[in-house]
Amino acid sequence: LVGAIGFYIVAYSVASIAFTLLLYPVVAVAARVPMRRFARAALPAQLIAFSSSSSIASLPALVESAERGLELPARITGFVLPLAVSAFKLASPVSWTVGALFIGWFYHIPLHAGQLATIAFAAVFLAFAAPGVPRGAFIMLAPLFTAIGLPVEGIGILIAVDAIPDVFATVLNVTGDLAAAALVARTDGQVATRRAGRA
Repeated sequence: LVGAIGFYIVAYSVASIAFTLLLYPVVAVAARVPMRRFARAALPAQLIAFSSSSSIASLPALVESAERGLELPARITGFVLPLAVSAFKLASPVSWTVGALFIGWFYHIPLHAGQLATIAFAAVFLAFAAPGVPRGAFIMLAPLFTAIGLPVEGIGILIAVDAIPDVFATVLNVTGDLAAAALVARTDGQVATRRAGRA
């Protein structure tokens, strides 16, 4: 049991780190922001997220990093970042899928690919209603576990062992928030260029 819990913590943490690192080339390609510059801008918010496990606590650092580090327009950061911090939880599909696999193993309930896809798909939408505080997203798991046949009491196990992997998931969330702001700014710049060309 201890080994299984340890494996869950490691798998969840590694998956969050992997998706965080994946955002750097995505931003470099889609938003035309060099990876080194994005990494330097994201670091202050990531450190706050790592130490507090709260996306909301990192919002001031996110805004400052976006406006000073990435030189994004204030009208973009002022709208996108508060919305992203409160509603955009990029780590939810990762954490909920890994958590469901662990609870299925713990209670000897096999989960099929369709059920895992349901969890990952529902996480994208249910996470919008989850509060941006430590362990806040687990509130939304109860109806989802009931729908796929997992015992709701398994959520208590996930909450009990979530302290370590949650810091990596929060880093993934705030990195995704900053990436979203960079992508929106890039799209907005392209639209403005097209309008200026037509004029």
